[in-house]
Amino acid sequence: MTAIKKSLQKLNAGIITTCIVGFAGSYYAYYVELAKEKDDLYEAMCDISEHVSCTKAFSSEYGKGFGIIPETSLLYAPNPVYGLIFYVLVTILSILNRRMTSALVVTLGICANLGTIYLAYILYKLSNICVVCVSLYVVNAILLILVVKKYRKLCRKNGTNKKKKSK
Repeated sequence: MTAIKKSLQKLNAGIITTCIVGFAGSYYAYYVELAKEKDDLYEAMCDISEHVSCTKAFSSEYGKGFGIIPETSLLYAPNPVYGLIFYVLVTILSILNRRMTSALVVTLGICANLGTIYLAYILYKLSNICVVCVSLYVVNAILLILVVKKYRKLCRKNGTNKKKKSK
């Protein structure tokens, strides 16, 4: 096995592990949001104080559709649903070791991190800290680093193959 293949396997393992952690965090956020909607007295483990509260963030006007998608839209859903879809999509696309799919995953990672910045600003605006949200922001940053590393490896691999073929 070549060094590049080994490196790609390690990066894939890191990406998939990070996606599993992100999926679990998104699933927990979705569970908390549903539980709070069913039972107003429900208290999540991540509700520590008045200003450190996940349910406060999830139940805010920004907790569905990022606060920007209209309620009448088919895309209007709780934010964790977007996270669940994102992490599954990144996992599936990352298994393919192709430069084009890797470029798409990098683009998705950049979009996720732009969303992270927006949602972090919303938390600041709400004067709230959401432990789950902040954890997912860290997961998204780590994921972006890993997918960029993978993309660079694939570009080097493809560049090396082209040089060898032309000799």
